[in-house]
Amino acid sequence: MLLDFFRLSINNLRHRKRRSWLTIIGTLIGIMAVVSLISIGQGLENSVESELNELGGNKVFISPGGGVSGRFSDTTFQLIEDDLDTVERTQSIETAAGMISGNIQAEYRRDIQFITVVGLPTGQQGETAKQVFGLTVEQGRYIRQNDQTSVIIENDAAQENFEDEVLLRSKITLEDEYRVVGKYSTSGAVGGISGVVMPMEKAREVLVKPEEYDMITAQVREGFTPEEAAEEIRQNLRNERGVKEGSEDFQVRTAEDIIRSFQNQLSIIRGVLLGIGAISLLVGGIGIMNTMYTSVTERTREIGVMKAVGATRKQILGLFMIESGIVGMIGGLIGATVGIGLSYIAGILIRQSVSIPFTPYVSAELIVGSVVFSFVVGVISGTLPARKAAKKEPVEALRFG
Repeated sequence: MLLDFFRLSINNLRHRKRRSWLTIIGTLIGIMAVVSLISIGQGLENSVESELNELGGNKVFISPGGGVSGRFSDTTFQLIEDDLDTVERTQSIETAAGMISGNIQAEYRRDIQFITVVGLPTGQQGETAKQVFGLTVEQGRYIRQNDQTSVIIENDAAQENFEDEVLLRSKITLEDEYRVVGKYSTSGAVGGISGVVMPMEKAREVLVKPEEYDMITAQVREGFTPEEAAEEIRQNLRNERGVKEGSEDFQVRTAEDIIRSFQNQLSIIRGVLLGIGAISLLVGGIGIMNTMYTSVTERTREIGVMKAVGATRKQILGLFMIESGIVGMIGGLIGATVGIGLSYIAGILIRQSVSIPFTPYVSAELIVGSVVFSFVVGVISGTLPARKAAKKEPVEALRFG
């Protein structure tokens, strides 16, 4: 019986193709928006969490001020050499390194672009910095202590900023001319660095930052958790800087803190966009209801015939509810397919703009759930028209038209 209802409902929809497709579009748009947002949002969250756990799972990030935005702070508070010494002396810290950064104009052959310049220590401290900031030299070598006119450049930064390939031993102008002695890669997550790297002393002159650090990154000693290390650093920095708890002019965060902050921001954005998707689904549901009311009116005589040959109210109700559910289900299936396609397109754009291996979240649960949900939306939207059809008296229905 149920299979017959599905077959009959599909035949009825095929006879009203134009109206059926116009109705399906409303549900399609809503499901498309919901699926693409879930896929992109969850995929981005998974990618960032994976990168942070890989690069920053055993690290603590110290920034100046209480209002850090992104990787580096632009507040008036500063971290200085004494703060780095304090972090390095912390019992739970294995090693630590500081860095400074800023955007300046760079020229390579015919291209002139603004690029991030990063100052890192050299010598033995340079090995610590490479380890702490997740920097891997892939071509050439790392900067040396006597490299006052040498730099290394990140592969992605070189490709994105300059049309011509940046070659080893070529010249790049950053106010003065510098020789490229190496090319490196980095994770791109918090704790990673991107741009042109030069010796700390030279970067302080170029960026006019004679004493401060923009960020200090510390690696946690084995046997301690990042949370324990972060709390110990806070206590030591409060004592060193002479500030009370709750009035800190610095910020200490772990990978978990950054993930949690990212998740909170993403949840707000996701909630707003899902609300828009829900409105689209509501409009689609109203469209299904309107179409089914029209269908009931047009098929009054058909309803009378079915009742005259023995169809019960329950069967009439089920037939129209299944028909409206199929409308929603078709919209959900197409919407889910289009939404996943959009999420992969968005993934390509995201990978081009940020250097993390982003993959949209796609699962059988997401697809099946969206189709089932759209079917339920269709059934609910068709309930009132179906009840109207089920209540019609056979004699009156046969007399219609």
